[in-house]
Amino acid sequence: MIICYPSVEERARLEDFLRLIKPISVGVQALGLLSWGVAWWLADPGYRYVAWHLVLLACCVALCIAGSCATRFLSLFSIVSVWLLCLGFSMLMEKSPDRAVWAISMSVMVSVVSAPLFSRLSLLALASSGAWLIMGRGEWVGTPHGLDAGWTLLMPCGTIMMGLLMNIIFTTLHRESLRLRQELEQLAYKDMLTGMANRRKLLADARQLHEQGQIGEGCFLMIDVDDFKKINDDFGHAAGDLALQRVAAVLREVALDNVSGRLGGEEFGILLKGGGTAHAQSMAERIIGQVRGIRIEGRLVTVSVGISGVGRHRAASELMREADVALYEAKRMGKNRFALHGAA
Repeated sequence: MIICYPSVEERARLEDFLRLIKPISVGVQALGLLSWGVAWWLADPGYRYVAWHLVLLACCVALCIAGSCATRFLSLFSIVSVWLLCLGFSMLMEKSPDRAVWAISMSVMVSVVSAPLFSRLSLLALASSGAWLIMGRGEWVGTPHGLDAGWTLLMPCGTIMMGLLMNIIFTTLHRESLRLRQELEQLAYKDMLTGMANRRKLLADARQLHEQGQIGEGCFLMIDVDDFKKINDDFGHAAGDLALQRVAAVLREVALDNVSGRLGGEEFGILLKGGGTAHAQSMAERIIGQVRGIRIEGRLVTVSVGISGVGRHRAASELMREADVALYEAKRMGKNRFALHGAA
């Protein structure tokens, strides 16, 4: 037996779909329950119903709507809700001499309205097929006089196929929308040269950590490539780009799950989530040592690192200012080294 698991992209699409469609799906279910209640109220006075049966069914639909709201099993509760509503309308139509006409109309409506509400074709096919069978009391809905039996299957099959086609169209549009949104997010938050987070993303992540109180004993490291302008002037911008890419590769390896990114030009930043100044100095030594192994056109590449004081829930902007001052001090002392803000 072969089990197919959805890809990472498909799982992201399904999660995004559920997030977007949940309020719409719940709204449609609630509207369906309201419509059913209005249909009961408008029914011919001569039709006699067992009231507690209908009230019990309405309670079950309401529970399904609540389940759609409160749990992750949106599709399951949506299918059951659709079937219960179809059962409710079928019970109301039972007394009508034109039951078949109303059943066909309601089945078509359910198949079409449900089309964009399910993330998979199989779920939509299940919901639509069940609706037709419930309306037909276990069989496909037929004509009022039982004639034209050969054409009877055309309506349910054609309507279900139309719903599936609409679902494919909606799914394709949603995939394309998600792809474009991801590309825009990359353009907005990713530095395309180095593959690291850009300044906007780094500051946003740092601000989030500060708001969540997760900086604590962390420090900010500001890293600057020494004499970067000379690399550009002597070997061209392609060599300068290569130097930045290799430095970025070192920083990604060292930073691990800490917030990191390119601040602009030849400057990079890392916000540590803890460890104090001892951990920050150890990381700065690792960065300087690993970058020292990079050569561009035979020239050694080095970096200087400025380290802020301990965060202690201070804003990231304040830590960055301290790291910038420390970076200037490291440059003044001869580059290829780190300096700690406030150190004697």
